[in-house]
Amino acid sequence: MEKQTTFRCKIKDLDTNLLVLVDGKNADFKPESLCKGVTVSSIENGILIHVAENIAVDKPIQIVSAIQTDKPLKLTQYFKVILEKNASLSLLHCDDSLQKEQTDVFNNVEVELAKNAHLNYYKMENKSAGSILTNQIQVNQKASSHFYSNVITFNAGKVNNFLHVHLSEPFADAQLNGLYLVDKQQAICNEVKIWHHAPDCTSRQLYKGIVDDEARATFNGHIIVQQDAQRTAAFQINKNIALTDTAHIHTQPFLEIYADDVKCSHGATVGQLDENAMFYLRSRGICQKNARMLLMFAFANEVAQTVKIQALSERLSQMIQQRLKGELHICSQCALHCEGNREVNFG
Repeated sequence: MEKQTTFRCKIKDLDTNLLVLVDGKNADFKPESLCKGVTVSSIENGILIHVAENIAVDKPIQIVSAIQTDKPLKLTQYFKVILEKNASLSLLHCDDSLQKEQTDVFNNVEVELAKNAHLNYYKMENKSAGSILTNQIQVNQKASSHFYSNVITFNAGKVNNFLHVHLSEPFADAQLNGLYLVDKQQAICNEVKIWHHAPDCTSRQLYKGIVDDEARATFNGHIIVQQDAQRTAAFQINKNIALTDTAHIHTQPFLEIYADDVKCSHGATVGQLDENAMFYLRSRGICQKNARMLLMFAFANEVAQTVKIQALSERLSQMIQQRLKGELHICSQCALHCEGNREVNFG
């Protein structure tokens, strides 16, 4: 097979600084394309991204971590993201399987946001049934910083997403969104913990899931409001749809509050598709299959609509439709397998 030197993510109208890792090794990146004040460098088992003070990065950085080995693989990857004072960045991180071999990948992500820094973090997971994927994401936010995340699982063997956020100084803000679409024997666990250490901080969580067949989904949400974190506003929502009686869903939202001047709430639901809405659509001449699809898409697409990059939001909506129709699989036909073809569709 010809050595690949150029990869391109085929999302219409989305232009990114693309870094491709194949089996944990750097396959392609052009650091000269980065704007002044932004550095991406290799560190042991991973990547360091640093954005200097007062730098607003217009062009998102995209990391594609692809597994194409034809042998079982256990891999640890480390990603460190540092945004200095008043810096801003959008970061896309995609985990894909190109083969169906058993793999065990651990991603350790550390994020440091200085005063008034802004990071939009998009995590997309499309893994084979034989894969284990663990993401441990630690975020530390200083005063008036903003962290937005959107974690979407399209396919999985077994996925564990641990997202831990520390709001360490006043007026820090975190908005955490997630969507998981699992079926067959797939399993997904999302653990989201937010520590409110300082006063006047806000956090919002919205996680949704659709679980089919005998798949398993777990959501553990935990908000800790420390005694000094007065005037905290923290809100947490987890909603799930079980499409079969054999689908397993466990949700446990939890508030731990030691301050007395707060606005906090949490909620969780596990249900089936709305029968009244189904009846309404059927009465308008829509067949049962399409009615189910419309309701599931409306439920799931709310998460995609929170994405702040329009081209990415539109593509994610398309992928959600494909996944609900059973048309989205792992990248088994990716161009990495094709001699002489250097264009890879990772999403």
